Amino acid sequence: MKVRRLLQLTLQNLRTSRVRTLLAMVGIVVGTALLMFFLGLGQGLRERVLNRIFPVNQLELEPRSVQVFGTQQVVGQGPLDDSRVAQLTQLPGVVRAFGKRKSAFPARLWGGKELLGYNLFTEAFFDGMPVEMLRAELATFEHADAKPMGKSARCDVDLDCPAGAICVDALCQPVVWSAHWRATPAVALPCGKNDECQSGTCVEGRCALANAPPLARCLLDKTAGNGRDLEFDAERGLTARPCDAAGGWCKTAEPCPERMYCAADHPDTMLGYCEEPLPAVINPLLLEVFNTDMARSLGAVPVGSLAVLYGVRFHVAFGDSFFTKDAARPMQQYKQAQVVGFSRKAPELGVALPLAIVAHWNHRLRGEDPSGPYDAVLLETADNEAVPQVISAAESLGFSLSRKSQAARTAGAVIFFTALGLVLLALVVLAVAGVQIAQTFAMLVHERRREIAVLRAIGATGSDVAVLVLGEAALLGLLGGLAGVALAWLGAVAVDAAAQHWLANVPFLPEGFFVFPTWSAPLALGVSLVCCVLGAAVPARRASKLDPARVLAEA
Repeated sequence: MKVRRLLQLTLQNLRTSRVRTLLAMVGIVVGTALLMFFLGLGQGLRERVLNRIFPVNQLELEPRSVQVFGTQQVVGQGPLDDSRVAQLTQLPGVVRAFGKRKSAFPARLWGGKELLGYNLFTEAFFDGMPVEMLRAELATFEHADAKPMGKSARCDVDLDCPAGAICVDALCQPVVWSAHWRATPAVALPCGKNDECQSGTCVEGRCALANAPPLARCLLDKTAGNGRDLEFDAERGLTARPCDAAGGWCKTAEPCPERMYCAADHPDTMLGYCEEPLPAVINPLLLEVFNTDMARSLGAVPVGSLAVLYGVRFHVAFGDSFFTKDAARPMQQYKQAQVVGFSRKAPELGVALPLAIVAHWNHRLRGEDPSGPYDAVLLETADNEAVPQVISAAESLGFSLSRKSQAARTAGAVIFFTALGLVLLALVVLAVAGVQIAQTFAMLVHERRREIAVLRAIGATGSDVAVLVLGEAALLGLLGGLAGVALAWLGAVAVDAAAQHWLANVPFLPEGFFVFPTWSAPLALGVSLVCCVLGAAVPARRASKLDPARVLAEA
């Protein structure tokens, strides 16, 4: 039988039994829609929710430890130094590995007056990271948030300029904030001996900067609250010089250079050094937490873009704390920090600083060796498929997943198995629809046995009859599959719209919960076709075996 004639007969038969056809197609439409819907939901939860909180292809490892008398103790292995980091780098599937150190000292920070009109205060937690670890990601975020400057505008201060620009010589000029993320910023770090400094040189109680002139002494020209509430415009200070034999200091006419400020040696003095703000990197998730929870609680206006936060300064009190015992006053130091970029490798509820800064303050306030072992190692894998292999190899070397990575693996497993269960449910619905198709076509074959007998009598073969029945089932599956795919897409749009309306204040709410891979629609259509064809296989075989002479004789 020719294909054209076969198609005509198929359409004619479906029109003749359109009521039963539509009823049989309901199960196929529902099953296909559920399959497509759950495939898109599972993929969307992984890409738009899980990967935003726990970046893909990223693992954080710690030395395996045991709990002894309520404390975690690392046993049976060497320190986590550069040699062990290099060992992890050599594992198959690992692209790069970096060691990092966490702050062990008390600290607090405050800031936000530039944006909110008043300062927020909180306990501070830091991760010390090598500059190479974040450099590429900082540039990526900054490039994504960059806006064309156009003609340079006139300004008096940085706040007069648009996001991503600063005021230089009364004109707004673009700035590359990621360039400020460097290992040795112009910061005066107190020291007692040379081995406490990364440069290896301690001069007059301060670490000398490598390949840079000494920082200038300065004298604050204004204090308030014993240094705790210093304002930005009052911290540039005046440079100071010895003016008498007793070692007193005198003011000079020159303030600290542009973009620098006068950092006091300790909270009880006005004398310090002109230095740059500490380069700080924060996790972009902090902005979502602020916009969804904190802004509403504080009655503040949500921050519209990450670009607004570039260059924002805040204060850090090293050695001071709201919750733990403070360091001795002469050991404390208040400094400014400045947001120079965003990275998902930064702590979710903390700040990333250059590794040398955190190591220095761990030594000064907690006595830890500044060149001592790392607290954790961050790995980047070649792809997501390499993660299980890397974890297994790392565990054989005495490492275990950090709590963050364990939470990521657990959340990923929960999403995977939940999505798998829902997909299996959709397949069960399609299987039930296939049984319904079998029943429907069995009845149709019985009702059309005389038509089939006539076709056989005029020359149609048994194969032609079987193909005719299977063709009707395939067309039914195709139409039902297309309708199911469209229904799933409309359902996804409706769910995303409802979520944006009803869940607007929920943290980490993505732009949409659904991501439909390119293969999802062909897969759904293919499963729909297979279910219909398989359901019609037995009735088609029965139709091909009908004896036309007996059927016509009965008629």
